[in-house]
Amino acid sequence: MLSAILGILDVFPYGDMSFIANGEVIEITDEQKADIQEEFLKYIENAYDTPALGVTFPELYDKMIKEGYFLNFKFDAYYEFNGLGFDELTIKVEEDGYGFNVYRGIDGKFQGRCFYINTENSSAGLYKILDEIISSKI
Repeated sequence: MLSAILGILDVFPYGDMSFIANGEVIEITDEQKADIQEEFLKYIENAYDTPALGVTFPELYDKMIKEGYFLNFKFDAYYEFNGLGFDELTIKVEEDGYGFNVYRGIDGKFQGRCFYINTENSSAGLYKILDEIISSKI
């Protein structure tokens, strides 16, 4: 299994990324996607995972995703990290965060323990890119 040699941060580039704003999937160009991916990789540079106390339930996830900016990563295979499986991951991008919960999905259903990622870098640059995409659509 590939995930046996990858950490949770290593798996993100293998996912098909989409941008969700206030519950709506936002269409982005290939150039915007590349900008988001580049900034996301800067954000998680030297980041590390820690035990997460967070747990989500489908109803909470559905409510949470309706407010704010999120990046969603869908995978064409099932992965497992620290005994927690997923084929989809979602993170919320805060305006100036230094860490984030990673919500795990299996077959489109998000529930169970989350991963938590601590970052040395701020999410401000990533948030700015996402905010500019939304501003350009208004």
